[in-house]
Amino acid sequence: MSLPRDLLAQARLLAAKEPSRPKQASLRRAVSAAYYALFHLRVGDAVRRLLAGSDREALRHCPGRAFDHAVMKRVAVQFAQRGVSPKLEPGLNQLPLQEEIVRVAAAFVDLQQQRHEADYDMGRSFTRLEVLSLISDAEGAFVDWRAVRHSVQADTFLIGLLAFEKIRL
Repeated sequence: MSLPRDLLAQARLLAAKEPSRPKQASLRRAVSAAYYALFHLRVGDAVRRLLAGSDREALRHCPGRAFDHAVMKRVAVQFAQRGVSPKLEPGLNQLPLQEEIVRVAAAFVDLQQQRHEADYDMGRSFTRLEVLSLISDAEGAFVDWRAVRHSVQADTFLIGLLAFEKIRL
């Protein structure tokens, strides 16, 4: 299994860990794992696209650390709201955004916000139902991504996630 799939499976296990009264620690870690599953799915695809070939396996670990969560969120918000920056518009080939990419972007934004709350807002409580819904959103984003991951729009999204701040008009 890949790291993203392992993280998604871990999220499910953590959400179901205590059958009757789930601990906040388990639910919070489940939210975090669901977010990082989607994060690593995007990063992994971007790096594999940039550095294809078995002879570049070791090199693929280097650019993965260049992804910035805040930049990724800004780009995902654009795609989720269908208001893509002129920096990235040429990569869309004048086509409307694919619904799957819009949903992936929206799930990423929501999961990142929920992960932030799970990790830093100790006044916030999570319910199992809420966490399972977030995990389902992540699973849906995996399915949506699989449907469009080889499209030009997906490449545009991935380039934006990595280099949006560096792209000049």
